[in-house]
Amino acid sequence: PVLLAENALKGLKLCYSKDIICHMSERKKKRMKKKLLAAAVAVTAVLMLGGCEGLSAKNAKGPETEESCLYITKDGSIQWVSVEHYEGGSYSKEELLDFASEKIKEYNEAKGTENSKEPVTLVSGSLENGKAVLITSYDSGESLVDFAGETGDDTMPFAEVKTGTPEELSEELKAAGIEIHGSFAVVLQGEGMVQTEGKILDADGSCTVNDGHFIKTGSGTSVIVTE
Repeated sequence: PVLLAENALKGLKLCYSKDIICHMSERKKKRMKKKLLAAAVAVTAVLMLGGCEGLSAKNAKGPETEESCLYITKDGSIQWVSVEHYEGGSYSKEELLDFASEKIKEYNEAKGTENSKEPVTLVSGSLENGKAVLITSYDSGESLVDFAGETGDDTMPFAEVKTGTPEELSEELKAAGIEIHGSFAVVLQGEGMVQTEGKILDADGSCTVNDGHFIKTGSGTSVIVTE
């Protein structure tokens, strides 16, 4: 079977096929496998920064977007949802999950755990109707940023992700001109798409809110408050 992932930001296409690899040199095999591990973890996708096409309020119940995004649950958990649309080919969900699980295991073993909580967890993966989706969960925003850097996932656009209660992030909220209210706050550095399970109550002026659960952040620092 063939597993194909495309990293649009790098313009790099990666493919894996036993029929192809058997004719390659050992050096090329190792190089391709290394790239595939990173690509499979990210399910490398085109981040649609031009708008919110394909999104609707029904997706507030879970990360079911048509594009890659940061997903914030009501309890403040952080997830990265990677989406890739594909046409044709023989794709294997098992291969996708195996590659992702291997890379996540390597990362967690290297970083260790705190209070028995792993930095990165594989939530789910699916391949259907021409859409590949991989969802990973993180113990902190720092782990999300670090893991994306370790795996070479340039589709994760945020250089900083801070989460907490509005009181814990009161300085950031005040600097953005946002009053301290709501149950959860997120501070992001970078331009990208965010989906929240809880309704968005407030955001700074650089953000564009859509449907109360989807928000496109600006290129600088963005602050979001949810119920």
